[in-house]
This record gives sequence, C-alpha cells and structure tokens, in this order.
Amino acid sequence: MMQNRLKALGKTLIIVNPTAQSGAAANVAERLQRFLSLYSHGNTFDLVRTEYPRHAIELAKHAVGYDTVLALGGDGVVHEVANGLMAIEADKRPTLGIMPVGSGNDFARTLGIAEITNANNADLSALLDCARTAIDVLKVTYEPVEEARNTVMGNATNAPRDQVEYAVETVSFGLCAAIAADTQVLRKSTGLRGAPLYTASGMRCFGRGYRNFPVTVRIDDGTSENLKIIVFAVQNGPTYGSGYHICPSADPADGALDICYAKGPVPRAVALPVFLSAKNGNHVNNKHIHLQRAHSVDLQFAEDTYPIQLDGEILKARNMRIEIVPQALNVLKPA
Repeated sequence: MMQNRLKALGKTLIIVNPTAQSGAAANVAERLQRFLSLYSHGNTFDLVRTEYPRHAIELAKHAVGYDTVLALGGDGVVHEVANGLMAIEADKRPTLGIMPVGSGNDFARTLGIAEITNANNADLSALLDCARTAIDVLKVTYEPVEEARNTVMGNATNAPRDQVEYAVETVSFGLCAAIAADTQVLRKSTGLRGAPLYTASGMRCFGRGYRNFPVTVRIDDGTSENLKIIVFAVQNGPTYGSGYHICPSADPADGALDICYAKGPVPRAVALPVFLSAKNGNHVNNKHIHLQRAHSVDLQFAEDTYPIQLDGEILKARNMRIEIVPQALNVLKPA
C-alpha cells in the first residue's frame, strides 16, 4: 500500500525555506527526504534549500520534469512555489504538495492539512494520504511603484508597466495588509507566531495606524465606486492571518473569488471589535461588513504607499486587477 502511494508522488522536488519556524523546517525536510527514499524503489526525491527572498520561485519554475513539488515552510514559501509552478505550461505543471512548518499556514488550513508544530514528531506519512485535486488561483496584474520596479526587475526603465503574480489564498490591502507587514517585525521582537501574532499586530495597527484608504473599485466590470476602505480582502480560501475567517464560505475550487470589505468612515472604537470578531467569522452579519462573490476586481489606489499583501507577502502597486483562474493548479489534499 505504501509503495503505491509513494509511486503516486512520482519524481519529487522538495523545496524548503530552512529558516522557517526558527530552522525547524530544514530538519523536517531532511527527515522527509530520508523517509520517502527509504520506502520508495525507483522514485527520485531531490531536496533544495532557498537562499534568499523569492528564490523558491526560480527553483519551482525550473521543476519541469518533476511530477510533484513539495513546499516546506509557511505561506511565504508556498506562495513562491505556486508562482514558480504557474510559469510552467499547464500540461507540464507539477502537482503542489505542502508540509506546513511556518507561522501562518492559512493555505494548508484551507486544504485541511495539519500544521506541523513539533519538527521532531511530525507525521511524515500524512503526505501519503493525500490525493491530487485541482484548485483555482488568483491572478494579480498590477503596475508596481518605481521603487518596487527597481527591486523586482533590476532596471525600471526597461521593466514592463504591468506585472503578474499569483496568490493561492488571499490578496488584501488596507489595515489587514498593514497587519501582515507588522507581523514580520513583531515576530522578531516577541517570538509570537500564528493567530496570537496576528492579533497582537492588529491591536497595534488599529491603534497608531488606524485610517481609511481611498480607492476606486470595480467588480466584474461593473460600475466603478469611490470608497474609503478600512480593510479589503479577496479570498480563494476562507482564512488569512493564521485562521481569521474573513470569508468563511470561500472555496478554492468553486471558480469564483470571495470579497470582504469594510468602508469608512467608521470610528476606531467600532471597527476594532469587528476586526476581532473575524477570528471566528462572527463579523459577517455586521452592518459595516460587505461580502460579495465575483470573478474579477479592479482597484485604483489614491496613493502608491498603500499596504498590500499576497499570501502574506508585501507588494507595492499603483493599481491592480485580480482575476480567478479556474482549476489552474493541482495540489495534494487529504483524501
């Protein structure tokens, strides 16, 4: 039975962020490679480590010829590996597998994959109980600000005006994205992780950083609206921020994106309890919350300094279009 399950993985590339969970991910990756190689006869299980930001994109982009690519780390490495895989032609694109050894792990939560909290006792065999299933992907076409163009392209003069990136779980801007950025700072100073980290950052951002974000929004090529946004999330799965149920009914295989936003003006004393209630999805019936299902969203930002995040990764853009790409990526999901 185990032989058949291992054979189903085919030729496999393991990509690990060795710094995830204070280095625990590297330990899990090495144990996983030994485990798979020990019980498999004929399969290849290669292991590579990321060395710098966005390195996993390049590693996954060159994974042509592999049947499966396993991402070990948090939402950041999963985001990068997914973007690399989307650069491969659909009929040659490997299946994405996940071993969640990170801080957020929201996409793994969407797929029903248990978070690895103890590297020494990780259930490596759980991977073999997964089956391939197709999911949707969020395609983000955006015009980056000049500073970001220099960083990503190296030469802003010759860089294309529009760039494309993909997200598997979430795209958001406003205070929710500011919180995602703040978690990266707060994690280093406090050692917090997961939902407690996101909540602590939320309290900070709803304090000193509370504000509205003027934006022009057009949903499904409809009428444009000028809104003063507090939070605006476009979801492929139900959660962001390590388990905040921002769009509880979102399904990554339904061919649609789910939108949740709050627009101002709303006093901070009112907005903060609504934010905290999103941990359990209790915000959905609040009069300040707007939920909608769509296939595309166009956003024109009033300023190019807005906090924006894709799967927890920070982005700088002047405008963006978010579209659903149905059944774009095969993933390993618990059967």
